[in-house]
Amino acid sequence: MPMFARKTPMWVFEENYRLLAQLLPDWRNGACYRLPAEHGGSEVEFRVLERHRYTAIVELQRLFGREPGAALVPDLSMQVRAYDDAAVAEVLTYQDCTRIPPRYAVGEGVQYQRDEKRQVNALLYELLRYCARRRPQVVGNPGYSPV
Repeated sequence: MPMFARKTPMWVFEENYRLLAQLLPDWRNGACYRLPAEHGGSEVEFRVLERHRYTAIVELQRLFGREPGAALVPDLSMQVRAYDDAAVAEVLTYQDCTRIPPRYAVGEGVQYQRDEKRQVNALLYELLRYCARRRPQVVGNPGYSPV
């Protein structure tokens, strides 16, 4: 049975926000967290790119560069917008795709799946669940300067 079959349409966005807030206690601009590689795996890095009154944009990267056979798998990169007032988070960009429409008409020459946006947000959910089992370490806050 598909992961979405028994849930409300917004559950994945709400869970993504909850997990992000749990993983990143400091949402200031430039805040950076890293989940070190485990057992020869890949590390995950979180960086707050923008912070506004009700929203934040966080970049996530899963770096496969240190694993055997890493040349076969590109690093995973996505930007996520978190909406504090609605308590939801959604993927804005994924790899080189800068706009992910919610539904597609599948046909000749279409490079996406019919429900690509839903699948990308489900991937974020799985990645955040993986990270929540361990705690990311604060790496630094290079871009932050108090105003």
